Amino acid sequence: MNILIVDDEQLAIQGMLDGINWDLLGFDKVLTANGYTEAVNIIKNTYIDIMVSDIEMPGESGLKLIKYVNEHSQNTECIILTCHDEFDYARTAVGLNCLEYLLKPIRYPKLTEVLLQAKEKVEARRQNEQMKQYGQQYIRSLSQETKGDTLNALETAVSYIDAHLAEELSVRDLAANSYISADHLTRLFKKKYGMTVSEYIQDKRIRLAGELLRREDVTISMVANTVGFGNYSYFTEQFKKHFGLTPREYQRQARK
Repeated sequence: MNILIVDDEQLAIQGMLDGINWDLLGFDKVLTANGYTEAVNIIKNTYIDIMVSDIEMPGESGLKLIKYVNEHSQNTECIILTCHDEFDYARTAVGLNCLEYLLKPIRYPKLTEVLLQAKEKVEARRQNEQMKQYGQQYIRSLSQETKGDTLNALETAVSYIDAHLAEELSVRDLAANSYISADHLTRLFKKKYGMTVSEYIQDKRIRLAGELLRREDVTISMVANTVGFGNYSYFTEQFKKHFGLTPREYQRQARK
């Protein structure tokens, strides 16, 4: 964690450097600047967590510096130092979201206390940001896993259907085989294919029957059994509903 001390009086800066127990505070870097321009150059090149700035400085004031920080380094905690105990200064400091407004001459125990508060605030914000990032990553990972699980479940069910069309197939068994609920599997089929699982199975069976009936070496009964229709009449009814022709009419037309 880095701190920047800004004051046009070098004696004031040295007094803070000598009077504060920096080992207790444990900052990584304690940087100093004697005015607005020097401070801005430091902020552009080094991330500053806490800035302690005098208000009255030659050229640009400390208030303008704090405005710059608010625009370009929003997470930097600012502490104002001034020789003037005036309401307007205090009001301006509050408007600039400064953590504290301290009067000179500085009492170092008080400044140390304020710096500890600033550190705690910075650390709390960092923890919150880390938790937020962790939460977002966790949600993304769950979303990716869900998408992957959904895709795998659907592919598993479809592959099983294709390989077992001649067998009795139930939504419950297909769902169990894909490790999801029957309702969820039905929703997946509706979303992907625009039909229920049973309708998908029926459509697959009828389409396969149409392909098989084009062959010369098969009978209609053989085809019905192969695609999972044990009832010949029901097979004929469903086939005609799909193709507009009976299996025999379809077979004759396909073989011409």
